[in-house]
Amino acid sequence: MKMTDKTEVSILFLGLSDAEKEECQALFRTKDLTKGELIASEGDLCQGLFIIEKGDAAAQKYTHSGEFSTLRILEAGDIFGEDQIQKEDGRYTSTLEAISDVSLSYITQSNLNNLVARFPSIREGLWKLLLQRLKLSDERVILLSQKSVRSKISYYLLRLSEKQQQTSVTLPGSREVVAKYLSIPRPSFSRELSAMEKDGIVKYSGRTVTILDDLSLRKEIGEI
Repeated sequence: MKMTDKTEVSILFLGLSDAEKEECQALFRTKDLTKGELIASEGDLCQGLFIIEKGDAAAQKYTHSGEFSTLRILEAGDIFGEDQIQKEDGRYTSTLEAISDVSLSYITQSNLNNLVARFPSIREGLWKLLLQRLKLSDERVILLSQKSVRSKISYYLLRLSEKQQQTSVTLPGSREVVAKYLSIPRPSFSRELSAMEKDGIVKYSGRTVTILDDLSLRKEIGEI
């Protein structure tokens, strides 16, 4: 588990010494899942905190008919369950599904409570994660308020570039998963991405998208 980089994990354990981090790490267990397996199900009692170590997962909201929308896409270093674990009868508010082969670390709620009692700064880290989640929710509202398919893709690529800190970004999941997150049909997503490549704004291959014209993306969403 990486605790020193700029992931959500580092926020959770910010301020702890290396020895204290090792003590925390000893209480985590690891698990490997294959693409399509469920990590947690909506409505189930929160059993603990999950950290994505490798691969990608998606927080999905399902309807009775089996249709779903993607609320959040998690990459390596992202955390799931922090919004419910502090509640006595907290239940998962979405289903977490592996959208690629995934390796994860997890800690039970009782063990996390023990760590919080021993290291109060972890509770502060949990609150920081909740505030960060609120910010992401605000960004998703802005994303969904974009009027066109191109503007949605532009906004998403810019935020993804900021998160990954590079102009060549890796889509966290298949185009179908990303299209669900953007609330646009997958064919529309693929067509617009091809049109943006033809216009010289981006270049893509597989899940890698390279931003060639940052200004055009920002003009598209009204940032300049």
